[in-house]
Amino acid sequence: MDGDSKVLYAFRGWIGFVAFMDLGITAKSYIERRSFLTKDLINYNDEEYTTSRIIGLFALLKALVLIYSTLFIHNKPVVDLGKWSLAVTIMLYLSETVYFHSSSLNPTVVFPCVLNIVTLIALFYLPNKLDIWGLRLGSEEENAQLLKQAGSMRRRKPARKN
Repeated sequence: MDGDSKVLYAFRGWIGFVAFMDLGITAKSYIERRSFLTKDLINYNDEEYTTSRIIGLFALLKALVLIYSTLFIHNKPVVDLGKWSLAVTIMLYLSETVYFHSSSLNPTVVFPCVLNIVTLIALFYLPNKLDIWGLRLGSEEENAQLLKQAGSMRRRKPARKN
């Protein structure tokens, strides 16, 4: 296994870790009955629980997109979708804390935001550096070569035993 393959597998593991964190945010949003993007930690009502559920479903959707980005990292449009999901999440966290002031800068907001920023930067940099899309994984050329090999195997007939 060459160095690029090791980096690619590590990067896929990183994206899987970020997706796992989003699954944790989904579970937390339903268990705690309050959004982590709120200032008031003690008083909460049904309206905030609705916000919490919406953020939980958003995190679930983002986790699914990141899982597909990990599995199909050789497919540029799927990776672009992963980039957009990370960018929208970063905009959500920053707008809620900096612009709308609905949350303070606490670790439950800062850590996922930093994690998403690092992942987004890596998604822009690493696939181009590793030339994932130049490898032609799953391309028609590779499929044609496999079909040729299968055809040549079919043409060979085993020797008859007398």
